[in-house]
Amino acid sequence: MKRLLMAGLLLVALVCTYLVMLPATWMDALLQRASQGALAMTGTTGTFWRGEGSLQALLPSGEAVTLVPVNWNIVAGELLTLKLHIKAQSTRDNKPVLNATLGLGETYIQEAKLELPAALLGVLSPTLRAAVLSGQIALHINEVRFDSSHAAGKAQAYWNGAGSSLSRIRPLGNYLLDMNGKGNGMDFRLATIGGPLTLTGSGGWIPGKRPDIRITATPEESARQDLAPLLRMLGRETSPGTYQITIDPSVGMINP
Repeated sequence: MKRLLMAGLLLVALVCTYLVMLPATWMDALLQRASQGALAMTGTTGTFWRGEGSLQALLPSGEAVTLVPVNWNIVAGELLTLKLHIKAQSTRDNKPVLNATLGLGETYIQEAKLELPAALLGVLSPTLRAAVLSGQIALHINEVRFDSSHAAGKAQAYWNGAGSSLSRIRPLGNYLLDMNGKGNGMDFRLATIGGPLTLTGSGGWIPGKRPDIRITATPEESARQDLAPLLRMLGRETSPGTYQITIDPSVGMINP
């Protein structure tokens, strides 16, 4: 019995040691799973609990684009409540990049600030992938919390220098997407800051369901002919020079 007890204690000690020394590459695996393969962490050092690496965007073309070098740490105290609280900062200027908590059936993003290539939108659907979008998207998330039936908080995405390989016009414009959580879901508002292609839209998202977004595209008269192939691929012309953009049915449900 004594030997069995000692063997059990030794096993527990080995398991604890292994968990404490989990390699930093586990953060890459967690990030890729949580982002459905859109983001990765490379060049990692340290451990899963406290480490450094380079945050990357994995584009549909197969290209990996380095976004920002970061260091991160896991808040140990919240592990007792079965929550994984991750804090990441840029090693360039120590500004926050991500502060998020993953729980059982719940995601809580206290803050996230990321500069993303617009080509990353191609991971959402084959149509957006074929459009080969360009420009940069500044994403800012503030106090967003959602589970299987509720969503709250605010987020904003600013698309600067929007473009597509299907158009010679660069840029198409600059666009702002506002997202506001009302408790039972998120509302979307799309506005154009300036450019030859005006996009306006609204819609919403309820946890467990596909996003419902309605977008109208109106190019300037001088740009109609050049933009027609791109806009016809993205939607249909409802009146001369006005297009209704269709969100692919293949854009899946977002779950916590």
